[in-house]
Amino acid sequence: MADYTQVKFPVRVPAIVSSQSPTIQSKLTLYVLLFSVVFGVLFSAIQLRLDYQQGQEKFHSDLNNVLHHQSGQLSLALQQYHSEAIQAMFEGIMLNESIIAVEVEDELSGYIQHRGMPSEELLQPPDYIGAYETGLMGTTYTSDGLEKIGTLRVWVDKRLAQRDFHSRAAVISAIEVARAVVLALVLVFVLRLRLVSPLRNLTEKIRGLNPENSLTTTLEDHSNLRELEDLVAKINSLLASIEIEMQRRRQAEKRARYLNDKLEEKVRARTKELKDSNSQLQTSIDELQRTQQLLLQAQRMASLGHLAAGIAHEINNPVAVVYSNIATLSEYTTELIELADQFQLIESTITDEAIRQSLSTMRKAIDLDFVREDAPDLVKASQSSLERVRNIVAELKTFAIQEGQAKRTADLFELMQQAVTELKLEEDDRIRLDINMSGIPKVDCVTGQIRLAFRHILDNARDAIPAEGRIEIAAAQLDDKVQVVVKDSGEGMDAEVLACAINPFYTNKEIGKGTGLGLTVAFNVMMNHGGSLDISSVLGSGTTITFTIPIVG
Repeated sequence: MADYTQVKFPVRVPAIVSSQSPTIQSKLTLYVLLFSVVFGVLFSAIQLRLDYQQGQEKFHSDLNNVLHHQSGQLSLALQQYHSEAIQAMFEGIMLNESIIAVEVEDELSGYIQHRGMPSEELLQPPDYIGAYETGLMGTTYTSDGLEKIGTLRVWVDKRLAQRDFHSRAAVISAIEVARAVVLALVLVFVLRLRLVSPLRNLTEKIRGLNPENSLTTTLEDHSNLRELEDLVAKINSLLASIEIEMQRRRQAEKRARYLNDKLEEKVRARTKELKDSNSQLQTSIDELQRTQQLLLQAQRMASLGHLAAGIAHEINNPVAVVYSNIATLSEYTTELIELADQFQLIESTITDEAIRQSLSTMRKAIDLDFVREDAPDLVKASQSSLERVRNIVAELKTFAIQEGQAKRTADLFELMQQAVTELKLEEDDRIRLDINMSGIPKVDCVTGQIRLAFRHILDNARDAIPAEGRIEIAAAQLDDKVQVVVKDSGEGMDAEVLACAINPFYTNKEIGKGTGLGLTVAFNVMMNHGGSLDISSVLGSGTTITFTIPIVG
């Protein structure tokens, strides 16, 4: 089956949304004003630069004219050392307000006349003060021309010389900037009227289009601008194409949604089928694994049963002989002790001192008193150990149904009561016993084996309760089987112990207290009867044993 994916076509025309971005009108106004002001200032700067150069040239020309005009008269006055005439001429020169000091110096005598700012301040003048000088010529000719008789020096404050220029430059700059701004505003007005307004109207019309309905609206332009007319025509063409494409995509989306719904319905149905099949398959696998484990355990226990039954048979005969001989040995020991006691009674009648002494020494050597006390205990201990061996042999025989142990119909409640009586559980003050086994049918079983299995489980439950506790027994019919549940409130088992619980001779009881065959025997009895034995336990929370016994074996 091909893979399908629901397809959605997001058909949208990008809307013209007002945002924080500046509009074309504000941008156009800003750019026109900016460029107008910049170019106005630039042109003003060029004009002012030219005016400044012309002003500087005129200032130097005027200064040179003044110096040249005054140099002749100053030469005559200097030759005559006429101080008043020199000072009068200085006064005329300093009528120019930019000249702050005048000085004349005789080349031969060092005669100096000075007027204006003190000479000390002019030794290191500021940058804005400039010094100019010209030579004063006499009336005598030399090989190089007229003889130089002195020097005329003039100090000029450039700030005062440029003061008129600065004020004139400010006025000119303001006029140029104002003119640029006025021209820019006129240009902005014209652009807004002829370009921005038609564009704004076109934008509003486009913004008013609703892409969810239809884009068949035709845009119109009345600006009589060829570029805008071409733009409107192109937009109308694009809107028509978008409308056609939107209709196609709506139809495709509707078709895809329909197919997707059908596909999802099929996928859900198929997924449900797969889940059901997977659940059934998993159940079958779990049941198969459980059956396999049971079969493996049954085969292992069957092999072990044949081996155990053979060993039990072989051990049973020597044990019976030893048990019989121990009984006979006990009788012999008793008789020998009685004979020794009789010899001790008649020992006083023996007249031969040597014989009496020999008998006394012999009695002390064999420690007859200790033998008399210890021999019966040894015999009893041996008989008890042999009895334990006989019980182990009897339990090993449960690994296979022996001849003479035919099944018969029995009441499980009666067998449980017999096991309780044999263990004297009802007489144990530590144990609270609750039995609820009414209403269950009788089953075909080997009664001795079932009772033995019950007794082992009840004995383990009692041993698992360290102080006071409770044992609960319940039974119920489950289809063609009967389940018997024995639950105790004992110490319970962890996972490691639980995994080894049914292994033969495995026990966590004290040495000599258990054989390690209780759960093994119970498990084997259930296998012999075609049933099962389930164990669940939590450390610290007790153990639950479940017997499952077929009604008809």
